[in-house]
Amino acid sequence: MTDIEMPGDMDGLALASTIRERWPETVVLVNSGRVRPEPEALPDRAGFIAKPYRAAELLHQLDVLMEEHGVPILSDGDILEAWHAAELAHAQADALDKPVTLAHAIAAEQAAIQRFGVGSHAAAYDARYPDAPEPRR
Repeated sequence: MTDIEMPGDMDGLALASTIRERWPETVVLVNSGRVRPEPEALPDRAGFIAKPYRAAELLHQLDVLMEEHGVPILSDGDILEAWHAAELAHAQADALDKPVTLAHAIAAEQAAIQRFGVGSHAAAYDARYPDAPEPRR
């Protein structure tokens, strides 16, 4: 995701084009509060959202953009499995790896919170993994 207006020589449209050239499978969402580009000004696999936008609008636009371009969307089970795997990795990590595995576990839990909601994410985890040790909370 990039704003059209950026400091320096490159604007967000140029960045989106560069991303398209270097990583053609990457989807880009361009936004701006002042500029409204014509659809043909956007590179392939790029969408646009005008500022200001609500979080729900942003999530909807990202879902539409990913669906249009075949980007797989994780299932509820995939999200819970990733969280569980991250928690297990953190529990088994040695002291030097704990900061990295903790960051992965927190990111995985955040994905679960976004999908299920605060509190409901823990209930979904417990329902899926009833015999698993408690995740760090």
